[in-house]
Amino acid sequence: MKKIFLYSSLALVAFVSSCREIDDNISPNNVDPSEISPRQTLTAAQNLVMTAQAGTMNSLSNVWTNTWAGNYYYFGNPLTREYSLDISNTFGTGIWSSSYNAANNLQGIIDKGSALPLHSAIARILKAYQLQYVVDFYGDAPYSEAFKGQNNLTPRYDDDVTIYRALVEEINKAILDIDNTVVNGNTVVTPQEDVIFGGNMANWKKFAKNVKLKLLLRQSKVTTPSVRSYVDAQLQTLATSSTADFYVGDVVINPGYSNKNSATPNPLFSNYGAVNFQGSSLNTNGWRLYKASQYYANSVNGTLYGSTTGDYRGSQIFRRATTSTSAAPQPPSSVVGIRQGGVKPAGSTEWQYSYIGWKFIGSTFDETAPTQIPPQVNPDISNQAIYAMVFQGDTSAGSYIAEVGGAMDGYLALASENQLLLAEAATLYPGIFTFSAQGAYNTAVQNSFAFYKLLPARATNYLNALNNTSVGWNGASNKILAIQYQRFVSLANLRQVETYINFLKTGYPAIPNADNAIFPNKPYRLIYPVSEYTGNSSNVPNVSQAQVFVKNQFTPFWNQN
Repeated sequence: MKKIFLYSSLALVAFVSSCREIDDNISPNNVDPSEISPRQTLTAAQNLVMTAQAGTMNSLSNVWTNTWAGNYYYFGNPLTREYSLDISNTFGTGIWSSSYNAANNLQGIIDKGSALPLHSAIARILKAYQLQYVVDFYGDAPYSEAFKGQNNLTPRYDDDVTIYRALVEEINKAILDIDNTVVNGNTVVTPQEDVIFGGNMANWKKFAKNVKLKLLLRQSKVTTPSVRSYVDAQLQTLATSSTADFYVGDVVINPGYSNKNSATPNPLFSNYGAVNFQGSSLNTNGWRLYKASQYYANSVNGTLYGSTTGDYRGSQIFRRATTSTSAAPQPPSSVVGIRQGGVKPAGSTEWQYSYIGWKFIGSTFDETAPTQIPPQVNPDISNQAIYAMVFQGDTSAGSYIAEVGGAMDGYLALASENQLLLAEAATLYPGIFTFSAQGAYNTAVQNSFAFYKLLPARATNYLNALNNTSVGWNGASNKILAIQYQRFVSLANLRQVETYINFLKTGYPAIPNADNAIFPNKPYRLIYPVSEYTGNSSNVPNVSQAQVFVKNQFTPFWNQN
Protein backbone atom coordinates (compact mmCIF):
# COMPACT_ATOMS: atom_id res chain seq x y z
CA MET A 1 0.00 0.00 0.00
CA LYS A 2 2.99 2.31 -0.03
CA LYS A 3 2.01 4.17 -3.18
CA ILE A 4 -1.56 4.69 -2.05
CA PHE A 5 -0.62 6.35 1.21
CA LEU A 6 2.15 8.44 -0.27
CA TYR A 7 0.13 9.93 -3.09
CA SER A 8 -3.47 10.16 -1.96
CA SER A 9 -2.95 13.26 0.15
CA LEU A 10 -1.15 14.99 -2.69
CA ALA A 11 -4.07 14.24 -5.00
CA LEU A 12 -6.45 15.63 -2.43
CA VAL A 13 -4.48 18.86 -2.10
CA ALA A 14 -4.56 19.33 -5.87
CA PHE A 15 -8.33 18.87 -5.93
CA VAL A 16 -8.84 21.21 -3.00
CA SER A 17 -6.57 23.85 -4.49
CA SER A 18 -8.64 23.91 -7.67
CA CYS A 19 -12.07 23.84 -6.00
CA ARG A 20 -11.75 25.55 -2.62
CA GLU A 21 -10.01 28.50 -1.05
CA ILE A 22 -7.37 27.24 1.39
CA ASP A 23 -7.21 28.75 4.88
CA ASP A 24 -5.55 32.15 4.79
CA ASN A 25 -2.77 31.09 7.15
CA ILE A 26 -1.67 28.20 4.92
CA SER A 27 0.72 28.90 2.10
CA PRO A 28 -0.84 27.77 -1.21
CA ASN A 29 2.68 27.13 -2.52
CA ASN A 30 3.64 24.65 0.23
CA VAL A 31 0.49 23.00 1.50
CA ASP A 32 0.81 20.55 4.40
CA PRO A 33 -2.21 18.21 4.15
CA SER A 34 -2.31 17.88 7.96
CA GLU A 35 -3.10 21.60 8.24
CA ILE A 36 -6.12 21.56 5.94
CA SER A 37 -9.46 21.69 7.74
CA PRO A 38 -12.17 19.10 7.04
CA ARG A 39 -14.22 22.05 5.82
CA GLN A 40 -11.82 22.37 2.89
CA THR A 41 -11.42 18.65 2.20
CA LEU A 42 -14.90 17.15 2.54
CA THR A 43 -15.96 17.92 -1.03
CA ALA A 44 -12.79 16.43 -2.48
CA ALA A 45 -13.05 13.34 -0.29
CA GLN A 46 -16.65 12.79 -1.38
CA ASN A 47 -15.64 13.06 -5.02
CA LEU A 48 -12.89 10.47 -4.50
CA VAL A 49 -15.59 8.03 -3.38
CA MET A 50 -17.52 8.68 -6.59
CA THR A 51 -14.34 8.26 -8.62
CA ALA A 52 -13.67 4.91 -6.94
CA GLN A 53 -17.20 3.75 -7.76
CA ALA A 54 -16.96 4.87 -11.40
CA GLY A 55 -13.77 3.07 -12.33
CA THR A 56 -12.73 -0.59 -12.38
CA MET A 57 -15.40 -1.53 -9.85
CA ASN A 58 -18.13 -0.35 -12.18
CA SER A 59 -16.76 -1.73 -15.45
CA LEU A 60 -15.83 -5.12 -14.02
CA SER A 61 -19.22 -5.51 -12.33
CA ASN A 62 -21.04 -4.72 -15.57
CA VAL A 63 -18.96 -7.28 -17.47
CA TRP A 64 -19.19 -9.98 -14.81
CA THR A 65 -22.96 -9.59 -14.49
CA ASN A 66 -23.06 -10.16 -18.26
CA THR A 67 -24.53 -6.69 -18.76
CA TRP A 68 -21.75 -5.36 -21.01
CA ALA A 69 -19.95 -7.03 -23.89
CA GLY A 70 -16.88 -5.89 -25.80
CA ASN A 71 -17.34 -4.37 -29.24
CA TYR A 72 -15.41 -6.86 -31.38
CA TYR A 73 -16.29 -4.95 -34.54
CA TYR A 74 -14.08 -2.02 -33.58
CA PHE A 75 -11.64 -3.70 -31.18
CA GLY A 76 -9.88 -6.87 -32.21
CA ASN A 77 -10.25 -8.92 -29.04
CA PRO A 78 -11.77 -6.82 -26.25
CA LEU A 79 -12.19 -7.81 -22.60
CA THR A 80 -10.06 -10.93 -22.98
CA ARG A 81 -9.15 -11.32 -19.31
CA GLU A 82 -12.57 -10.28 -18.05
CA TYR A 83 -14.22 -12.93 -20.21
CA SER A 84 -11.71 -15.72 -19.66
CA LEU A 85 -11.45 -15.11 -15.89
CA ASP A 86 -7.68 -15.41 -16.19
CA ILE A 87 -7.11 -13.12 -13.24
CA SER A 88 -3.90 -12.44 -11.35
CA ASN A 89 -2.32 -9.90 -9.02
CA THR A 90 -2.34 -7.35 -11.85
CA PHE A 91 -6.04 -7.71 -12.58
CA GLY A 92 -8.70 -5.27 -11.31
CA THR A 93 -6.26 -3.48 -9.03
CA GLY A 94 -8.11 -0.18 -9.43
CA ILE A 95 -10.76 -1.41 -7.00
CA TRP A 96 -8.18 -1.74 -4.25
CA SER A 97 -6.16 1.42 -4.93
CA SER A 98 -9.10 3.78 -5.51
CA SER A 99 -10.99 2.47 -2.47
CA TYR A 100 -8.02 2.97 -0.17
CA ASN A 101 -7.29 6.35 -1.71
CA ALA A 102 -10.84 7.48 -0.90
CA ALA A 103 -10.82 5.91 2.57
CA ASN A 104 -7.45 7.41 3.42
CA ASN A 105 -8.73 10.92 2.79
CA LEU A 106 -11.95 10.25 4.69
CA GLN A 107 -9.86 9.02 7.62
CA GLY A 108 -7.98 12.31 7.54
CA ILE A 109 -11.26 14.13 8.11
CA ILE A 110 -12.13 11.79 10.98
CA ASP A 111 -8.72 12.26 12.59
CA LYS A 112 -9.04 16.05 12.46
CA GLY A 113 -12.75 16.16 13.17
CA SER A 114 -13.02 16.49 16.95
CA ALA A 115 -14.21 20.07 16.60
CA LEU A 116 -16.33 19.25 13.56
CA PRO A 117 -18.26 16.12 14.56
CA LEU A 118 -20.77 16.36 11.72
CA HIS A 119 -18.05 16.49 9.08
CA SER A 120 -16.46 13.53 10.80
CA ALA A 121 -19.79 11.69 10.86
CA ILE A 122 -20.17 12.09 7.09
CA ALA A 123 -16.62 10.79 6.62
CA ARG A 124 -17.34 7.75 8.81
CA ILE A 125 -20.46 6.90 6.79
CA LEU A 126 -18.64 7.15 3.47
CA LYS A 127 -15.64 5.25 4.80
CA ALA A 128 -17.91 2.35 5.78
CA TYR A 129 -19.71 2.60 2.45
CA GLN A 130 -16.46 2.31 0.45
CA LEU A 131 -14.46 -0.15 2.53
CA GLN A 132 -17.29 -2.67 2.57
CA TYR A 133 -16.47 -3.27 -1.10
CA VAL A 134 -12.82 -3.93 -0.26
CA VAL A 135 -13.92 -6.79 1.98
CA ASP A 136 -16.50 -7.92 -0.58
CA PHE A 137 -13.86 -8.20 -3.31
CA TYR A 138 -10.85 -9.25 -1.22
CA GLY A 139 -11.75 -10.58 2.24
CA ASP A 140 -9.05 -9.80 4.80
CA ALA A 141 -7.44 -6.39 4.34
CA PRO A 142 -5.46 -3.71 6.18
CA TYR A 143 -7.69 -1.71 8.50
CA SER A 144 -6.58 -1.13 12.09
CA GLU A 145 -3.03 -0.17 11.02
CA ALA A 146 -4.02 1.44 7.72
CA PHE A 147 -4.28 5.18 6.97
CA LYS A 148 -1.16 6.11 8.97
CA GLY A 149 0.90 7.38 6.06
CA GLN A 150 4.66 7.38 6.61
CA ASN A 151 4.14 6.13 10.16
CA ASN A 152 3.22 2.67 8.87
CA LEU A 153 3.76 1.78 5.23
CA THR A 154 3.29 -1.97 5.84
CA PRO A 155 0.02 -2.32 7.78
CA ARG A 156 -1.03 -5.75 8.97
CA TYR A 157 -4.11 -7.45 7.55
CA ASP A 158 -7.22 -7.66 9.70
CA ASP A 159 -9.74 -10.48 9.63
CA ASP A 160 -12.66 -9.51 7.40
CA VAL A 161 -15.18 -10.32 10.15
CA THR A 162 -13.45 -7.76 12.33
CA ILE A 163 -13.44 -5.15 9.58
CA TYR A 164 -17.15 -5.54 8.91
CA ARG A 165 -17.89 -5.13 12.60
CA ALA A 166 -15.64 -2.07 12.77
CA LEU A 167 -17.51 -0.53 9.84
CA VAL A 168 -20.84 -1.08 11.59
CA GLU A 169 -19.39 0.64 14.66
CA GLU A 170 -18.24 3.55 12.49
CA ILE A 171 -21.87 3.95 11.41
CA ASN A 172 -23.07 3.73 15.00
CA LYS A 173 -20.59 6.43 16.01
CA ALA A 174 -21.68 8.63 13.10
CA ILE A 175 -25.36 8.34 14.02
CA LEU A 176 -24.54 9.08 17.67
CA ASP A 177 -22.62 12.22 16.68
CA ILE A 178 -25.43 13.38 14.41
CA ASP A 179 -27.95 12.92 17.23
CA ASN A 180 -25.82 14.60 19.91
CA THR A 181 -24.27 17.53 18.06
CA VAL A 182 -25.83 20.94 18.46
CA VAL A 183 -25.82 22.52 15.02
CA ASN A 184 -24.46 26.06 15.11
CA GLY A 185 -22.04 28.23 13.20
CA ASN A 186 -19.10 26.23 14.51
CA THR A 187 -20.40 22.76 13.64
CA VAL A 188 -22.74 23.26 10.68
CA VAL A 189 -21.97 21.49 7.41
CA THR A 190 -22.67 23.90 4.56
CA PRO A 191 -24.06 22.97 1.13
CA GLN A 192 -20.77 24.12 -0.40
CA GLU A 193 -18.87 21.60 1.75
CA ASP A 194 -21.28 18.69 1.35
CA VAL A 195 -22.05 18.02 -2.32
CA ILE A 196 -24.16 14.94 -1.59
CA PHE A 197 -26.90 16.02 0.83
CA GLY A 198 -26.08 19.73 1.09
CA GLY A 199 -25.50 19.53 4.83
CA ASN A 200 -28.86 17.89 5.56
CA MET A 201 -27.88 15.69 8.50
CA ALA A 202 -31.31 14.06 8.72
CA ASN A 203 -30.65 12.61 5.27
CA TRP A 204 -27.16 11.55 6.29
CA LYS A 205 -28.59 9.71 9.28
CA LYS A 206 -31.06 7.87 7.06
CA PHE A 207 -28.36 6.98 4.55
CA ALA A 208 -26.14 5.79 7.41
CA LYS A 209 -28.90 3.32 8.27
CA ASN A 210 -28.92 2.13 4.64
CA VAL A 211 -25.17 1.47 4.77
CA LYS A 212 -25.47 -0.30 8.10
CA LEU A 213 -28.37 -2.41 6.84
CA LYS A 214 -26.39 -3.40 3.77
CA LEU A 215 -23.45 -4.49 5.93
CA LEU A 216 -25.77 -6.59 8.10
CA LEU A 217 -27.79 -8.15 5.28
CA ARG A 218 -24.60 -9.20 3.53
CA GLN A 219 -24.01 -11.48 6.54
CA SER A 220 -27.42 -13.18 6.49
CA LYS A 221 -25.98 -16.61 5.58
CA VAL A 222 -23.29 -16.61 8.28
CA THR A 223 -23.93 -19.18 11.01
CA THR A 224 -20.94 -18.53 13.28
CA PRO A 225 -22.57 -17.89 16.70
CA SER A 226 -20.54 -14.80 17.58
CA VAL A 227 -21.25 -13.20 14.20
CA ARG A 228 -24.90 -14.22 14.25
CA SER A 229 -25.55 -12.76 17.69
CA TYR A 230 -23.88 -9.47 16.80
CA VAL A 231 -25.75 -9.14 13.50
CA ASP A 232 -29.09 -9.98 15.10
CA ALA A 233 -28.55 -7.41 17.86
CA GLN A 234 -27.56 -4.72 15.37
CA LEU A 235 -30.55 -5.48 13.14
CA GLN A 236 -32.79 -4.83 16.12
CA THR A 237 -31.40 -1.28 16.34
CA LEU A 238 -32.84 -0.68 12.86
CA ALA A 239 -36.22 -2.35 13.50
CA THR A 240 -39.10 -0.41 11.98
CA SER A 241 -42.49 -0.65 10.34
CA SER A 242 -41.75 2.23 7.97
CA THR A 243 -39.41 2.51 5.00
CA ALA A 244 -39.31 6.25 5.73
CA ASP A 245 -36.75 5.55 8.47
CA PHE A 246 -34.23 4.90 5.68
CA TYR A 247 -33.10 7.00 2.73
CA VAL A 248 -35.23 5.89 -0.21
CA GLY A 249 -34.26 8.39 -2.93
CA ASP A 250 -31.27 8.64 -5.25
CA VAL A 251 -28.03 9.41 -3.41
CA VAL A 252 -26.64 12.08 -5.72
CA ILE A 253 -23.24 13.74 -5.82
CA ASN A 254 -22.31 16.72 -7.95
CA PRO A 255 -19.45 19.01 -6.87
CA GLY A 256 -19.82 21.03 -10.07
CA TYR A 257 -19.19 18.53 -12.83
CA SER A 258 -18.86 20.16 -16.25
CA ASN A 259 -17.19 19.81 -19.63
CA LYS A 260 -14.72 22.65 -19.09
CA ASN A 261 -11.59 20.51 -19.17
CA SER A 262 -10.45 16.90 -18.76
CA ALA A 263 -10.59 17.06 -14.94
CA THR A 264 -14.11 18.41 -14.48
CA PRO A 265 -16.61 15.97 -16.05
CA ASN A 266 -18.56 13.43 -14.05
CA PRO A 267 -16.15 10.46 -13.76
CA LEU A 268 -18.78 8.05 -15.10
CA PHE A 269 -19.17 10.15 -18.22
CA SER A 270 -15.39 10.51 -18.56
CA ASN A 271 -15.03 6.74 -18.49
CA TYR A 272 -18.03 5.63 -20.55
CA GLY A 273 -19.51 8.65 -22.32
CA ALA A 274 -19.63 9.15 -26.06
CA VAL A 275 -17.33 12.13 -26.38
CA ASN A 276 -14.40 13.68 -24.61
CA PHE A 277 -14.71 16.93 -22.68
CA GLN A 278 -15.96 19.89 -24.72
CA GLY A 279 -17.14 17.43 -27.38
CA SER A 280 -13.97 17.71 -29.42
CA SER A 281 -13.56 14.01 -30.21
CA LEU A 282 -15.06 10.57 -29.68
CA ASN A 283 -14.27 8.79 -26.42
CA THR A 284 -13.43 5.58 -28.24
CA ASN A 285 -12.53 3.58 -25.15
CA GLY A 286 -15.82 4.55 -23.54
CA TRP A 287 -19.00 4.39 -25.58
CA ARG A 288 -17.51 2.29 -28.35
CA LEU A 289 -15.73 -0.33 -26.25
CA TYR A 290 -18.81 -1.48 -24.37
CA LYS A 291 -22.13 -2.63 -25.80
CA ALA A 292 -25.12 -4.43 -24.37
CA SER A 293 -24.48 -8.11 -23.82
CA GLN A 294 -26.77 -10.67 -25.41
CA TYR A 295 -27.82 -11.99 -21.99
CA TYR A 296 -28.87 -8.58 -20.70
CA ALA A 297 -30.55 -7.68 -23.99
CA ASN A 298 -32.55 -10.91 -24.05
CA SER A 299 -33.59 -10.34 -20.45
CA VAL A 300 -35.16 -6.96 -21.16
CA ASN A 301 -36.38 -7.40 -24.73
CA GLY A 302 -38.82 -10.20 -23.96
CA THR A 303 -36.75 -13.07 -25.35
CA LEU A 304 -36.08 -14.91 -22.07
CA TYR A 305 -39.33 -14.37 -20.18
CA GLY A 306 -41.94 -13.84 -22.87
CA SER A 307 -42.70 -10.98 -25.25
CA THR A 308 -45.19 -9.39 -22.86
CA THR A 309 -42.41 -8.83 -20.34
CA GLY A 310 -40.38 -6.55 -22.63
CA ASP A 311 -38.87 -3.82 -20.45
CA TYR A 312 -38.81 -0.24 -21.76
CA ARG A 313 -35.99 0.56 -19.37
CA GLY A 314 -33.74 -1.63 -21.48
CA SER A 315 -34.03 0.58 -24.54
CA GLN A 316 -33.37 3.68 -22.44
CA ILE A 317 -30.31 2.12 -20.81
CA PHE A 318 -29.00 0.70 -24.11
CA ARG A 319 -29.82 2.36 -27.45
CA ARG A 320 -29.66 1.27 -31.07
CA ALA A 321 -28.28 3.43 -33.86
CA THR A 322 -31.11 5.43 -35.35
CA THR A 323 -31.92 8.65 -37.16
CA SER A 324 -35.52 8.60 -35.97
CA THR A 325 -36.88 11.56 -34.01
CA SER A 326 -40.17 9.81 -33.26
CA ALA A 327 -41.89 11.13 -30.15
CA ALA A 328 -41.61 7.83 -28.32
CA PRO A 329 -38.92 5.76 -26.62
CA GLN A 330 -37.40 2.91 -28.54
CA PRO A 331 -39.34 -0.33 -27.99
CA PRO A 332 -37.84 -3.09 -25.81
CA SER A 333 -37.46 -5.29 -28.88
CA SER A 334 -34.82 -2.88 -30.18
CA VAL A 335 -32.25 -3.96 -27.58
CA VAL A 336 -29.72 -6.25 -29.25
CA GLY A 337 -26.59 -7.50 -27.54
CA ILE A 338 -23.28 -9.18 -28.31
CA ARG A 339 -22.69 -12.65 -26.90
CA GLN A 340 -19.78 -12.56 -24.45
CA GLY A 341 -16.91 -14.60 -25.86
CA GLY A 342 -18.90 -15.53 -28.96
CA VAL A 343 -18.05 -15.14 -32.62
CA LYS A 344 -19.36 -12.48 -34.96
CA PRO A 345 -22.54 -13.56 -36.72
CA ALA A 346 -22.05 -13.72 -40.46
CA GLY A 347 -23.08 -10.53 -42.24
CA SER A 348 -23.56 -8.56 -39.01
CA THR A 349 -22.29 -5.03 -38.37
CA GLU A 350 -21.41 -2.91 -35.37
CA TRP A 351 -24.45 -0.67 -35.79
CA GLN A 352 -26.93 -3.49 -35.26
CA TYR A 353 -26.03 -3.70 -31.58
CA SER A 354 -27.08 -1.45 -28.71
CA TYR A 355 -24.70 1.05 -27.12
CA ILE A 356 -24.63 2.31 -23.56
CA GLY A 357 -27.50 4.80 -23.68
CA TRP A 358 -29.06 7.41 -21.43
CA LYS A 359 -26.84 10.46 -20.86
CA PHE A 360 -23.74 8.60 -21.94
CA ILE A 361 -24.60 9.23 -25.58
CA GLY A 362 -26.75 12.34 -25.24
CA SER A 363 -30.49 12.43 -24.58
CA THR A 364 -32.54 9.35 -23.95
CA PHE A 365 -36.12 10.17 -24.85
CA ASP A 366 -38.09 11.74 -21.97
CA GLU A 367 -41.53 10.23 -22.21
CA THR A 368 -42.76 12.30 -19.28
CA ALA A 369 -42.00 15.56 -21.13
CA PRO A 370 -41.79 14.66 -24.85
CA THR A 371 -41.64 18.26 -26.03
CA GLN A 372 -38.82 19.15 -23.70
CA ILE A 373 -35.97 19.15 -26.20
CA PRO A 374 -33.27 21.50 -24.90
CA PRO A 375 -32.70 24.05 -27.69
CA GLN A 376 -31.26 26.39 -25.08
CA VAL A 377 -28.06 24.36 -25.19
CA ASN A 378 -27.49 25.00 -28.87
CA PRO A 379 -30.39 26.17 -31.06
CA ASP A 380 -28.55 24.94 -34.15
CA ILE A 381 -28.68 21.31 -33.07
CA SER A 382 -31.57 19.50 -34.71
CA ASN A 383 -33.85 17.03 -32.98
CA GLN A 384 -32.25 14.34 -35.09
CA ALA A 385 -28.78 15.25 -33.86
CA ILE A 386 -29.96 15.17 -30.26
CA TYR A 387 -31.42 11.69 -30.56
CA ALA A 388 -29.10 10.16 -33.19
CA MET A 389 -25.98 11.49 -31.46
CA VAL A 390 -22.63 10.11 -32.53
CA PHE A 391 -23.87 7.10 -34.47
CA GLN A 392 -21.97 6.30 -37.66
CA GLY A 393 -19.20 8.60 -36.37
CA ASP A 394 -21.26 11.79 -36.61
CA THR A 395 -19.97 14.18 -33.96
CA SER A 396 -22.14 17.17 -34.89
CA ALA A 397 -23.85 16.98 -31.50
CA GLY A 398 -20.60 16.38 -29.64
CA SER A 399 -20.55 19.67 -27.74
CA TYR A 400 -24.13 19.15 -26.63
CA ILE A 401 -23.40 15.60 -25.45
CA ALA A 402 -20.34 16.76 -23.52
CA GLU A 403 -22.26 19.61 -21.92
CA VAL A 404 -25.11 17.40 -20.74
CA GLY A 405 -23.13 14.27 -19.94
CA GLY A 406 -20.12 15.98 -18.40
CA ALA A 407 -22.37 17.82 -15.95
CA MET A 408 -24.59 14.87 -15.08
CA ASP A 409 -24.98 13.80 -11.47
CA GLY A 410 -23.07 10.93 -9.94
CA TYR A 411 -24.92 8.27 -7.98
CA LEU A 412 -23.71 6.51 -4.85
CA ALA A 413 -27.03 4.67 -4.70
CA LEU A 414 -30.17 4.74 -6.82
CA ALA A 415 -33.64 5.00 -5.33
CA SER A 416 -34.45 1.59 -6.81
CA GLU A 417 -31.33 0.17 -5.17
CA ASN A 418 -32.37 1.54 -1.77
CA GLN A 419 -35.90 0.19 -2.08
CA LEU A 420 -34.65 -3.25 -3.15
CA LEU A 421 -32.39 -3.27 -0.09
CA LEU A 422 -35.47 -2.70 2.06
CA ALA A 423 -37.41 -5.39 0.20
CA GLU A 424 -34.55 -7.79 0.97
CA ALA A 425 -34.59 -6.80 4.64
CA ALA A 426 -38.34 -7.36 4.97
CA THR A 427 -38.03 -10.70 3.15
CA LEU A 428 -35.18 -12.05 5.28
CA TYR A 429 -36.24 -10.54 8.61
CA PRO A 430 -40.02 -9.92 8.51
CA GLY A 431 -40.23 -9.84 12.30
CA ILE A 432 -37.80 -6.90 12.45
CA PHE A 433 -38.77 -4.98 9.32
CA THR A 434 -42.54 -5.18 9.29
CA PHE A 435 -43.23 -3.02 6.24
CA SER A 436 -44.31 -4.76 3.05
CA ALA A 437 -41.48 -6.44 1.16
CA GLN A 438 -43.54 -6.49 -2.02
CA GLY A 439 -44.45 -2.86 -1.52
CA ALA A 440 -40.76 -1.90 -1.41
CA TYR A 441 -40.10 -4.09 -4.44
CA ASN A 442 -42.92 -2.48 -6.45
CA THR A 443 -41.76 0.98 -5.45
CA ALA A 444 -38.22 0.11 -6.58
CA VAL A 445 -39.49 -0.78 -10.05
CA GLN A 446 -41.65 2.35 -10.22
CA ASN A 447 -38.69 4.51 -9.15
CA SER A 448 -36.51 2.92 -11.79
CA PHE A 449 -39.01 3.59 -14.58
CA ALA A 450 -39.30 7.21 -13.38
CA PHE A 451 -35.50 7.53 -13.29
CA TYR A 452 -35.38 6.64 -16.97
CA LYS A 453 -38.17 9.12 -17.81
CA LEU A 454 -40.83 6.54 -18.56
CA LEU A 455 -44.53 6.95 -17.80
CA PRO A 456 -45.86 5.38 -14.58
CA ALA A 457 -48.27 3.23 -16.60
CA ARG A 458 -45.33 1.43 -18.18
CA ALA A 459 -44.10 0.37 -14.74
CA THR A 460 -47.57 -0.84 -13.78
CA ASN A 461 -47.97 -2.84 -16.98
CA TYR A 462 -44.50 -4.30 -16.63
CA LEU A 463 -45.04 -5.41 -13.03
CA ASN A 464 -48.30 -7.08 -13.97
CA ALA A 465 -46.76 -8.88 -16.94
CA LEU A 466 -43.65 -9.98 -15.03
CA ASN A 467 -45.41 -10.98 -11.83
CA ASN A 468 -46.05 -14.65 -12.57
CA THR A 469 -42.92 -15.30 -14.61
CA SER A 470 -39.90 -17.10 -13.19
CA VAL A 471 -38.34 -13.77 -12.18
CA GLY A 472 -41.51 -11.98 -11.02
CA TRP A 473 -42.64 -11.51 -7.43
CA ASN A 474 -45.24 -14.28 -7.44
CA GLY A 475 -43.63 -16.61 -9.97
CA ALA A 476 -40.02 -16.67 -8.78
CA SER A 477 -38.85 -19.66 -6.75
CA ASN A 478 -38.19 -17.23 -3.90
CA LYS A 479 -38.46 -13.51 -3.34
CA ILE A 480 -34.69 -12.93 -3.29
CA LEU A 481 -34.56 -14.08 -6.92
CA ALA A 482 -37.19 -11.50 -7.86
CA ILE A 483 -35.29 -8.80 -5.96
CA GLN A 484 -31.99 -9.78 -7.56
CA TYR A 485 -33.48 -9.75 -11.04
CA GLN A 486 -34.62 -6.17 -10.50
CA ARG A 487 -31.16 -5.23 -9.27
CA PHE A 488 -29.76 -6.73 -12.46
CA VAL A 489 -32.11 -4.76 -14.70
CA SER A 490 -32.27 -1.44 -12.89
CA LEU A 491 -28.65 -0.95 -11.79
CA ALA A 492 -27.07 -1.56 -15.20
CA ASN A 493 -24.28 0.87 -16.16
CA LEU A 494 -24.43 2.83 -12.90
CA ARG A 495 -24.50 0.54 -9.84
CA GLN A 496 -24.14 -3.04 -11.05
CA VAL A 497 -21.60 -3.72 -8.31
CA GLU A 498 -24.51 -4.43 -5.96
CA THR A 499 -25.94 -6.95 -8.39
CA TYR A 500 -22.59 -8.70 -8.73
CA ILE A 501 -21.79 -8.94 -5.02
CA ASN A 502 -25.29 -10.20 -4.25
CA PHE A 503 -25.04 -12.65 -7.15
CA LEU A 504 -21.97 -14.16 -5.49
CA LYS A 505 -24.00 -14.54 -2.30
CA THR A 506 -27.28 -15.79 -3.74
CA GLY A 507 -26.55 -17.24 -7.18
CA TYR A 508 -29.35 -15.07 -8.63
CA PRO A 509 -30.04 -14.38 -11.40
CA ALA A 510 -28.50 -17.29 -13.33
CA ILE A 511 -25.78 -15.21 -14.99
CA PRO A 512 -23.85 -17.20 -17.62
CA ASN A 513 -20.11 -17.04 -18.07
CA ALA A 514 -18.57 -15.88 -21.32
CA ASP A 515 -18.15 -18.65 -23.86
CA ASN A 516 -14.36 -18.58 -23.48
CA ALA A 517 -14.22 -18.64 -19.67
CA ILE A 518 -11.59 -21.03 -18.34
CA PHE A 519 -13.36 -21.55 -14.99
CA PRO A 520 -16.93 -22.78 -14.46
CA ASN A 521 -17.97 -19.92 -12.20
CA LYS A 522 -17.16 -16.31 -11.42
CA PRO A 523 -14.42 -15.73 -8.83
CA TYR A 524 -15.57 -15.38 -5.24
CA ARG A 525 -12.90 -12.74 -4.71
CA LEU A 526 -9.96 -11.03 -6.42
CA ILE A 527 -6.24 -11.56 -5.88
CA TYR A 528 -4.40 -8.89 -3.90
CA PRO A 529 -2.57 -6.34 -6.08
CA VAL A 530 1.04 -6.90 -7.01
CA SER A 531 1.90 -3.70 -5.11
CA GLU A 532 0.96 -5.50 -1.90
CA TYR A 533 3.18 -8.48 -2.70
CA THR A 534 6.12 -6.19 -3.38
CA GLY A 535 5.53 -3.47 -0.79
CA ASN A 536 3.79 -5.32 2.06
CA SER A 537 4.98 -8.88 1.51
CA SER A 538 5.32 -9.74 5.20
CA ASN A 539 1.59 -9.20 5.75
CA VAL A 540 -0.30 -9.92 2.55
CA PRO A 541 -1.84 -13.43 2.33
CA ASN A 542 -0.62 -15.52 -0.58
CA VAL A 543 -3.73 -16.27 -2.66
CA SER A 544 -3.51 -18.28 -5.87
CA GLN A 545 -5.73 -18.08 -8.94
CA ALA A 546 -7.26 -21.50 -8.31
CA GLN A 547 -8.18 -20.55 -4.74
CA VAL A 548 -10.40 -17.62 -5.76
CA PHE A 549 -12.77 -19.88 -7.70
CA VAL A 550 -13.61 -22.19 -4.78
CA LYS A 551 -14.92 -21.40 -1.33
CA ASN A 552 -12.23 -21.60 1.33
CA GLN A 553 -10.63 -19.57 4.11
CA PHE A 554 -9.78 -16.79 1.64
CA THR A 555 -13.38 -16.28 0.50
CA PRO A 556 -15.03 -13.23 2.10
CA PHE A 557 -16.45 -14.53 5.39
CA TRP A 558 -20.08 -13.81 4.56
CA ASN A 559 -19.93 -16.19 1.58
CA GLN A 560 -17.98 -19.16 2.92
CA ASN A 561 -21.02 -21.43 3.29
